[in-house]
Amino acid sequence: VYKEIKKEYDEAFTLAVHKDVRKGIVEDEIRPDGRKLTEIRPLSSEVGLLPRVHGSAIFTRGMTQALNIVTLAPLSYSQIVDTMERDHERRYMHHYNAPGYTVGEVRRLGSPGRREIGHGYLAERALTAVLPDETVFPYAIRSVTEIMSQNGSTSMAATCSSCLALMDAGVPLKRPVSGIAMGLMMEGDKPYILSD
Repeated sequence: VYKEIKKEYDEAFTLAVHKDVRKGIVEDEIRPDGRKLTEIRPLSSEVGLLPRVHGSAIFTRGMTQALNIVTLAPLSYSQIVDTMERDHERRYMHHYNAPGYTVGEVRRLGSPGRREIGHGYLAERALTAVLPDETVFPYAIRSVTEIMSQNGSTSMAATCSSCLALMDAGVPLKRPVSGIAMGLMMEGDKPYILSD
């Protein structure tokens, strides 16, 4: 009986919180943390933190923090991708790691899951377009994002920290890249856009 009552209470509490948050956004255009809908969290960054790598950067947005490490190698170190359709080489590789401690969880460290792989590819795709041609910069590039703390879009923090670390490593990017997370909430026909 206790478990059933607790389950009903938990569901009712969650529903009440969701209704209250939604009401604050729709009526007052204020989020639970007091920010306006288009107000982003405080930003900070620092480059050149790690002396033994080619480039490094830490990007912080609110409580979300991403450390990125860039190492360079000859083109012969490019990753060989062998699929059923074609073989090719990736000279730019972005790896993303978000251990459990970043959200206060105790979980096993192991191989990356779908989320980590997807976030790594998202940041990789955002930066691939601005990388210099091999004739201009003949190096294989490995970028590793280590999420240090999470409270908001870590994939966009990974993109920002990667761009900064690449520039710190001397990679002549065509232009800088940054990322922002967007959310859309509808109330009837009226959209509410939340940016972070």
